[in-house]
Amino acid sequence: MPEAMKPITNPVLVDAMATFKLDLANHETNREHEKAFLQAAVEAKYLLPAMVERPDEPPKEGEQVKMRVAFQIMTNAKGDKFLPAFTDEIELRKNRKPEDTPQIVVMNFMDIYRFIKGNEPITGVVINPFGSALCLVRQQVVAIGDRGGDLEGVPMAPPVRPSSVPSAQQGPTAEEIQAAQQDAIRQAMADLEAAKAAAADENAEPEASPITDELIDALKGCLKKFKYVKKAYIKEERENDERYLLVALEADENSDLNAVGEAVSTSCADYADLAFECVPASSIRAKTLVSEEKPFYEKKRFGLF
Repeated sequence: MPEAMKPITNPVLVDAMATFKLDLANHETNREHEKAFLQAAVEAKYLLPAMVERPDEPPKEGEQVKMRVAFQIMTNAKGDKFLPAFTDEIELRKNRKPEDTPQIVVMNFMDIYRFIKGNEPITGVVINPFGSALCLVRQQVVAIGDRGGDLEGVPMAPPVRPSSVPSAQQGPTAEEIQAAQQDAIRQAMADLEAAKAAAADENAEPEASPITDELIDALKGCLKKFKYVKKAYIKEERENDERYLLVALEADENSDLNAVGEAVSTSCADYADLAFECVPASSIRAKTLVSEEKPFYEKKRFGLF
């Protein structure tokens, strides 16, 4: 009986990513942390979402089967393309809805290297894009993969010009190039975060309006009891990330609008999840509401509603 496949987990890589990402966040350059991250990345196995096209007929015994695989690609706002790779099932689940059942391909670093090297438009690979994301840019993947995954002899930065070149004409130092490379990683991560946030906003379902017909009917019934209220307007507002319902009241001079506000908050609380704030229709806060919206309540000429 074949042995059950063990779940893919990469605790060493996850820990190395967290340490190296902390260096990047603090704009530090720690070669040992970077090397530990790269070594763990090379030794890891990854889960990659893909669409696998299998032959219509099952293969004969011993027959080699050719399958076409299309990998998921993430694109940022600038059009840079990244291959997403996940360290474990928990991170992978962040990439899909509960009802989705995507096909998954298990790949090691050299598999990813061959794919990226053969696909020029791919900018790099992003590990755990919906978690503690960290990127390997194309130059890093190719440099390591060309040496069979061996980090020995892999320059952490491109070679510097010979020292015989006058210093005024020399290119950047290895440290400067290393810093620029890490800046590129930071920027790639920032771009992917921005793209992820934009996609979430685009796919998010619009919030249902809290101003329902039932609420309007309840408000009308409440305001009808106050003979001095002539008109009323309502609009959802947001201040310091707090949502509330602004109610503008047009009433006789010297009317007790505080009493109206208390009555509205008490009698209409069951019809809205947001708090009410009643203000005079002549106030600055109500200026836009009164000028742009129609009143939902208006007292008739002879006091009959």
